[in-house]
Amino acid sequence: MRCPTLSKLPSPPPDKRGWPWTEESPQLTEKMPDGSPWPKISIVTPSLNQDQFIEETIRSVLLQGYPDLEYIIVDGGSSDDSVEIIKKYAQWLAFWVSEPDKGQSHAINKGFAHARGQVYAYLNSDDVYQPGALNTIAPVFSLEDRTELVAGSCTFYEDRGQEEMCVATWPESMNYFLGPLALAFAQPAAFWNRELFQRVGGFDERLNFCFDREFFLRVGLSGINPRILPNGLAKYRVHQGTKFKTQLTKFYDESIQIVKKHGQSLGLTDREEKVKIGEIIRERSYVEIFVAWKKTGRFSAITKLAKMISCSPRTLLERRVLGLARRLLTYAQSEVMELKKF
Repeated sequence: MRCPTLSKLPSPPPDKRGWPWTEESPQLTEKMPDGSPWPKISIVTPSLNQDQFIEETIRSVLLQGYPDLEYIIVDGGSSDDSVEIIKKYAQWLAFWVSEPDKGQSHAINKGFAHARGQVYAYLNSDDVYQPGALNTIAPVFSLEDRTELVAGSCTFYEDRGQEEMCVATWPESMNYFLGPLALAFAQPAAFWNRELFQRVGGFDERLNFCFDREFFLRVGLSGINPRILPNGLAKYRVHQGTKFKTQLTKFYDESIQIVKKHGQSLGLTDREEKVKIGEIIRERSYVEIFVAWKKTGRFSAITKLAKMISCSPRTLLERRVLGLARRLLTYAQSEVMELKKF
C-alpha cells in the first residue's frame, strides 16, 4: 500500500498541530533514485488501552509518504476507546485485531505472522516515527552488502517538553546486553530484514520486559554487521504508564533469565554466570528500596535496606548504600526529589 496523504486521513482533533497531525512527509516516487523498487516495509504496533496515544502513533506511520507500506496493529482487547480509533484508520491497515493475547512479545510475533514485507519493525502505541524515517532506512536495505539490521537515533521525550537524544551504537561485546538496563540503541529506531527475524526465531514470548534486548542479543550472536545511522528516526514517549515506570524491577528479573539462557553462548563460566546474576540481584535490591520509598514511605524503604544488608553484608561497604542509608535516616520523604525518576 502507498501511504495516504494528509488530506485522505481523518481530521485531527482541533487542539492538535504539527507532526503527525497537520504535517506529513513528502510522497516518494514510485521507484528509488536508482530505478529499483522500494522494499516493502512491515510495521507492527502492539497495543493495550493506549487510546490517549495510539492515534498519534498510527498517523506517524501512515504519513511517511512511503510507496510500499504494510501496517499491522495487534490490540490486546482494549477496554478504552482504542478500537474505535483503530477503526478510523482500518482502510489503510493490512491487518488488525483486538483480542486477548499472552503479552507484548506474543502480540508482536502474532503481527509479524501476517507480515509479507522485506523489512520489519515494531512501534509501540505510545511512540512515533520522525518524518521521513522510512525514506531514510529503506535505501540502506537495498545496498549490495546485504544489511540485516539498521538502527538510528531516538528522542526520549515527555509531554511537558523535556527531551533527551539516545544516539545509536553497537557494543563491541554481546555481553553488554546482559545488563538489566543496557541501551545500545532505542528499539523504536531499529529495523531489520525478514530473513534475520526468521533465522533468530522472533521474540521470546516468555519475556515481556526485556524481550527486545534479548532479541538483539541473539541477533548479535548470529554474527551480523549492523548499520548504525546518525539520523533521528523515532521518538520514545516517557510517561507514568510505561513499564519502566510501573514495573522497573521486572527488568532485573528477566535479565537473570537472559543470563541463564545465554551465559554459555557468551563464553561465561558457571562461576562468572553466578557472579553476574549476583550483581543483578544486588542491583535489583537497591532499586527496590527507591521504589518502596516512593510508593509506601520511608519506613518501608528502611526495612528493605536492612533486609538487603542482612542478605549481603558486603553491600554496606558500598558508597552508594552508605549514602542511601544516611538519606533514609535523616531526610523526610518529601525532600527526596530524586525519587521522581523512578
